[in-house]
Amino acid sequence: MLIRYSANTLPGQLVLPGTFVLFCTDEGLAELAAAQHWRAHPHDTPSHITVVHLQSVDGKDLGLFEVRCEQQPIYTATRLHQA
Repeated sequence: MLIRYSANTLPGQLVLPGTFVLFCTDEGLAELAAAQHWRAHPHDTPSHITVVHLQSVDGKDLGLFEVRCEQQPIYTATRLHQA
């Protein structure tokens, strides 16, 4: 399954097996997207907080997540609620 996301406003995509996505939490997908983002930008220093927008997961927009890098390369996501 193709997952389209943006991390700190930069677009990216992630390909995962559909069965994996069925059992993964939205926060887990945001964490994977943040990790993929920083792997794709190895010359940049990972920020303490990465804002991830899961734009298309199985055709659904899952919203924004704040993903914290507490210990590299461990990421923790929290859903952000819009006002």
